Amino acid sequence: MKTALNLLPWRLEQHQQHSRQGLWQLGLFIGLIFFTYLGLAQYEPYYQQQYMEQLQQKQHVELQLNQVEQKITQFQQRLQHNGKQSAVEISADLVETLFQLLTTLPLEQGELTHLQFSDRQFTLQGFTQNQTEFEQLHQFFKQYPPINKLKLSQFAPQSDGRLQFEFQLQFVNMENPNALDDTE
Repeated sequence: MKTALNLLPWRLEQHQQHSRQGLWQLGLFIGLIFFTYLGLAQYEPYYQQQYMEQLQQKQHVELQLNQVEQKITQFQQRLQHNGKQSAVEISADLVETLFQLLTTLPLEQGELTHLQFSDRQFTLQGFTQNQTEFEQLHQFFKQYPPINKLKLSQFAPQSDGRLQFEFQLQFVNMENPNALDDTE
């Protein structure tokens, strides 16, 4: 006679135990994913706000960079333009005429404070102590033969009684920039 052992209930119980462990692990894994999702969802507005702030900062920096690039371009253009203007030659006769003019100015108490050359004209700035001295200076410029054009571009009485002025002068040989040396 043969004796047989039935191992089926033992295997069935072991299979059920493994199934419960698998379901328990699957539930634990799903719970972990769920709580991770909840945690990330809770911090999403914070990260979204941080992202928007960084995006705005980036746009602000880009705007400032564009403005700086524009200013650099404008500065380079002005520098090129000024470089072209400074290439104008002034004849020795014109320099001599200007020095003669400056030494014969009818300023007794007044003073010449600034002399500038640009756009083929001289700009003289200064002040006089009274109206009479200013009128003498103005008449002197009007009657000085080498002066072709005269313009009073600024006249301002000061609080201390002085009269501040600015004249723009253009000499006869400065009308044609190519003819600066043709005055001999």
